Parts: sequence; C-alpha cells; structure tokens
Amino acid sequence: MREPTFANLDCSIARTFVMVRDAWSFLILRDALGGIRQFEDFRLRLGIARNVLTERLNHLVEFELLEKVDIGKRGLRFEYVPTGKAKELQVALMSLMQWGDRWASGRGNEPVIAFDKVTGSPISPLQITSRSGRQVQSDELTYRAGRGASQLTRRYLAKRTRSLRV
Repeated sequence: MREPTFANLDCSIARTFVMVRDAWSFLILRDALGGIRQFEDFRLRLGIARNVLTERLNHLVEFELLEKVDIGKRGLRFEYVPTGKAKELQVALMSLMQWGDRWASGRGNEPVIAFDKVTGSPISPLQITSRSGRQVQSDELTYRAGRGASQLTRRYLAKRTRSLRV
C-alpha cells in the first residue's frame, strides 16, 4: 500500500504529517523529548523493528526534528537529540496525551501524568484560548486565509464564510 502524499495540500496539519510521518515517529519523538537518545534504548522501549527504527530516525533527522550526534569512535555510536523544532512539538504531543487520557485510557487510568519539574505541579489541561485569554470551544472557531493560502484555499474559506452567514 502506498503512503498518502500530503506535501501538496494547502494545510499546515498535512505538512506536519509529512515531517512527522506516522505513529512510530510520534512515539520516537515522545521518547527523545523524555530523554532517550540511543538507538538501542528506542528499540527496547518501543519494541520496534531495527529497520523501521533506522528509517524513522533518518527521516526525523532529515526533517531536522532530531540531530544525529556522533558519540563514538569512527561513527559507530550516535545519539539522537531533539532540536528546537521537536521541542516546540511537545505542546501537540501533550495535547494528544491529554486527549488519550480522557478518551482512550479513561480518566483515572492515565498511564503517565506530566508534572512541572520546577514546581512539582501536574500540567493543566491544554485549551484553545484567544489572545485575550478567553477559552474558545471547537464550535466557536472560524478560519480566515493566511498569507500562505493558495487560491483554492481562499475560495473555499470565502465560500464557507458566506454559507455560515446564511
């Protein structure tokens, strides 16, 4: 089965999937952000096949989410270190985790709970807020074309906005 091609879609979510690729990559990034750095540690933690792990690590390095750092002699041992780009993805990963805690594991059955190292407090549930700080519900969102929008996206959003006003 061929992988879907999202690179040409006028959507930042689709473009993110091109960079992250699949569930294995999300889990590798989760573990890298949690401190795992070496190939064998990723393999043991995830139970992932060597060839799949190699391919995913190379992909994440190619898209500059991980940096491959030589820690051995003659290029035999490496660490995979999260880049700033990967660290910014932590918010999305935390949001997925919190959603999964509620809908996949069930409240009270969370496998892992995230805490602030500095204060020792658990992380608050992530929410969508406007710049004014108001919590925005899903059905209260609307979209406008951004600077990078294609003509197709601009037409779609204009049509959608007109139909919502009717």
